[in-house]
Amino acid sequence: MLTDRAIKRAKPSDKPNRRFDGGGLYLEVAPTGSKLWRLKYRFQRKEKRLALGVYPDVGLIEAREERNAAKQLLKQGIDPAARRREEKSRETAERLAAKGPSTVQVSVALDGAVEIWKGHAVVRLTSGEAEAVKGLLAKLTV
Repeated sequence: MLTDRAIKRAKPSDKPNRRFDGGGLYLEVAPTGSKLWRLKYRFQRKEKRLALGVYPDVGLIEAREERNAAKQLLKQGIDPAARRREEKSRETAERLAAKGPSTVQVSVALDGAVEIWKGHAVVRLTSGEAEAVKGLLAKLTV
């Protein structure tokens, strides 16, 4: 288990090093000296990591609370990283809706999936559907 004293004394080295607290929570000390809280967990037999914040902005007690909240989601069969992405998408949609109904926002994921927001409406397209729409738009502009 980590202590505040041990965290403050953690010095950077030429490679990132990890100080584990337990339950998958660890503090990653970068060569630049920055200290990042991370959670290592498994979801659907895959190992994943979740960033929990920067020390000292996020203290030891708060990082442990975040770890416990993530573990509760895992017990319910929910991926904490996916939940965070959904919340950020929802916040973005709400922010855009507050700007006005004429605002349109488009985001493209690494796998080619597309999300289009206009007001409160959200349209999600898979990569195949996005390619089909792209082809249709190309035909219409000719």
